Amino acid sequence: MDHVSNQQGLAGFGAYLDERPGDGVRRLDRGLYTDPELFALEVERIFEGGWLYLAHDSQLPYPGNFVTLTLGRQPVIVCRDQSGHVGAFINACPHHGATLLRESQGSVPDFSCPSHGWCFSLDGALAAVLKEKDGAYPPQFDKGAFGLTRLARLEAYRGFIFGSLNPDVPSLAEHLGPAARCIDLLVEQSEEGVELLRGQASYTYRGNWKLQLESAIDGYHVHATHATYIATADRRRARAAGRDAVHAMQLGRLDRQRHSGYFDLGHGHVMLFGDWPNPQDRPNFGRYEEYRARLGEAAARWMVGRLRNLLIYPNLMLLDHMSAQLRVIHPLAVDLTEVTTHAIAPRDEASGERLRRIRQYEDFFNASGMATPDDLSEFSQRQFGCNGRAQRWSDFSRGLARGERGSGELARELGLALDDCGSGLEDEGAAMVLHRRWLALMDGPAGR
Repeated sequence: MDHVSNQQGLAGFGAYLDERPGDGVRRLDRGLYTDPELFALEVERIFEGGWLYLAHDSQLPYPGNFVTLTLGRQPVIVCRDQSGHVGAFINACPHHGATLLRESQGSVPDFSCPSHGWCFSLDGALAAVLKEKDGAYPPQFDKGAFGLTRLARLEAYRGFIFGSLNPDVPSLAEHLGPAARCIDLLVEQSEEGVELLRGQASYTYRGNWKLQLESAIDGYHVHATHATYIATADRRRARAAGRDAVHAMQLGRLDRQRHSGYFDLGHGHVMLFGDWPNPQDRPNFGRYEEYRARLGEAAARWMVGRLRNLLIYPNLMLLDHMSAQLRVIHPLAVDLTEVTTHAIAPRDEASGERLRRIRQYEDFFNASGMATPDDLSEFSQRQFGCNGRAQRWSDFSRGLARGERGSGELARELGLALDDCGSGLEDEGAAMVLHRRWLALMDGPAGR
């Protein structure tokens, strides 16, 4: 490794984070993004040792519906069985290890191995062995011992399904903590909950997985990275004179609004937020009074009037700003990351609201939209630059002198008691929340 050995414990991993507020120092060693040995330990301790988001309930409406994904290095199936229960299994045949399902999602009556024809029921039990009678298996051969391996832990919160390979992780409720209240702000926009819209986009970028996490809670990059999008949206708005079909949210004016900042929600979870200058262009603006009557003034204001980027560490982002998106991160290598994205929306959304949501989504979030390519380009350029080890440190001190400790007014109106709140949309303290969690997981017991 560049600066630490995995034998050094806290002193070694702690060397990647240099936080000395009294000296005005908050910075990160760039080896965090470039060290392949460190990456291997991250996969083991973070992505194979703790809770990860797997799927959403709306992807599995009927028995036989499945989703496949990877937890660290482990291929996984998430499927609804014939009794309606959701299960999660290692996507590998107990016979010779071939993957059973090779599409990202779909529907099957059972799990049939393409390699040798072994067949498993949707609850994971081995149902049939091809040519079993002619197999001359020993008397000890027991089909009951060859069922699919279940994930050690599987729990859900409000339709969001999480799993872990580690049986010793705390409960999902403990893992989410105050972040659950922030998930509610998305789910409760409909009494019927939310759903992932049909279709998904998956893409890779040449950069470390932590770059995407940082970007989602980085309000400072908006005016530089997305300058072209902001200018295009402003020109389109002026030219259309009220006839703009997209009604894009005014991203370029967020920094001028009264209420903004971030919440440290514990366990590496962070929510970035800011008041919208044009909430009337939100798809759900017409439901403000409904939300106020059903959930109260504060919840209605948060749902309609504020941008919210929620990071559930380490692999899930729920973004409710230019439209609404669920984003899942899968590290492939120290400098290669896969991202899978879905549009997400209230289940009972009216057709006009849904159309506006989709147009806003296409405009900003799509892989072919005007913003996502900006971010991916910057991730790859940051990765390339961080390889230049003559410059060891990246500075994250923006906002350090403005830091706000404890629950602020905005946290309290959501009923949240927090240890750390930031009061600036562009402050870089939000990124340190996830990196402190990184340090705790790399040095401490797995999944804690």
